[in-house]
Amino acid sequence: MKKVLGIILSLIVLNSVSFSATSSDQSLSNLEQQLAKLDQMEEQKFNEQKALAAAAQNRLDKYMEMDSVIDERIASIEATYQNSIFGKEFKDKSNEYKSLKSQLATEIKKEQKIISDFELLESLRDWFIKFIDWIDYLN
Repeated sequence: MKKVLGIILSLIVLNSVSFSATSSDQSLSNLEQQLAKLDQMEEQKFNEQKALAAAAQNRLDKYMEMDSVIDERIASIEATYQNSIFGKEFKDKSNEYKSLKSQLATEIKKEQKIISDFELLESLRDWFIKFIDWIDYLN
């Protein structure tokens, strides 16, 4: 009878150890899947931010060209408006260009902020990767 109880007890212990190992294996597998998903989501978000920064850079380039054209127009108008019969109208046009330049400056700042924020994100990401590599190297 003691042998039978010993065998039954041994089977119960082995079964629980086996179940525990399977449960741990499954937990590890789940954690690995979650980590892979997080890595994928982070990469996707980074790529979205990269695309936004690239679009902002394109807009910024366009705005800078426009700003240059506006500066030329203002300079041209202000150099000649006093000698024109329509001096007042040219002066008004110069003021409109200046107003547009002011609006454009606001847009330029917005685009520069988007680009700057992404550059900071990219820099921090690169630093973090190097840090992790350094930690791995030390281990």
